[in-house]
This record gives sequence, structure tokens and C-alpha cells, in this order.
Amino acid sequence: MAAASERPCDPSPLSPEATERRVRRLTLVITCGMAVGAGLVWEAGVGAGVAIGGGLAYLNFVWMRASLQSIVAAATAGDAGPSRRPSRFEMAKFFLRWIVIGAVIWLSIQVASVLVVAIVCGLFALPLAVVVEALVHVWYGLNDEPVM
Repeated sequence: MAAASERPCDPSPLSPEATERRVRRLTLVITCGMAVGAGLVWEAGVGAGVAIGGGLAYLNFVWMRASLQSIVAAATAGDAGPSRRPSRFEMAKFFLRWIVIGAVIWLSIQVASVLVVAIVCGLFALPLAVVVEALVHVWYGLNDEPVM
């Protein structure tokens, strides 16, 4: 019998950790594919815009997860003591990401003359990755794979 602290040898491919890892990887793969495709079909500036949008989608996903994790950890201290309200800094980090993303988009448009449409297309990399991940879950469900 394995000790409680040991991790299982074969973690479930449908675990939250595996799902998140795949969504992050798929976001990067989809971003690269769309950026290269747009650069080849149209021009390099369009590909750069798609890459910027995809990078911002990835950054938003990672930053939001980290912010929410710190907020939830503060609110549910559990054994470490009574729960507390998240600090203003923890809450500010959650909303600061929108300001950073907006500033990068604005600078991309003003300084590099990147097309807004290309950036928006790149921002769709994350939702596309989530759709692909949903199909992965459907695949495992239809093939009666064990979810343990």
C-alpha cells in the first residue's frame, strides 16, 4: 500500500491538473499555428498581431489563475487559522491584468500598427483550446476510459 504522501504512478488524464496543463499547452500550440498561418496567408504583421493576441490570452489565463489562487487561499485559510479577507494587493492583481492587456493592445496598435482584428483572432486561442479540451473529455467519456 502506498503512503499517503506518494503521488499515484498513473495520474488521471482528466484530472484538473492534467486538464489545465493541456489547456495551457494547447493555447500556445494554437497561437503558434494561427500566427504562422496568418503570416503565410496574409503578411507578417497579421501573424504578429495574432501572436500578440494569443500571448495575451495565455498571459491572462496564467495570471488569472494565480490571482484567484491567492484570493481563495486567503479566504479559506483552513488549518492555518481563521479565514481572512484578501488584501487589496491580491484583489488589485486580479483586475490589474486587464489594464496590462489593454495597454499592450493599445501600444501594439499605436506603435506597431498591428491590426485589431488580428489581435482579437489571437485572443480566441484560449477558447479554442478549451473547446479542444472539451473534445478530449468527450473522447475519454465515449471510449469508457477509466477516470481514476
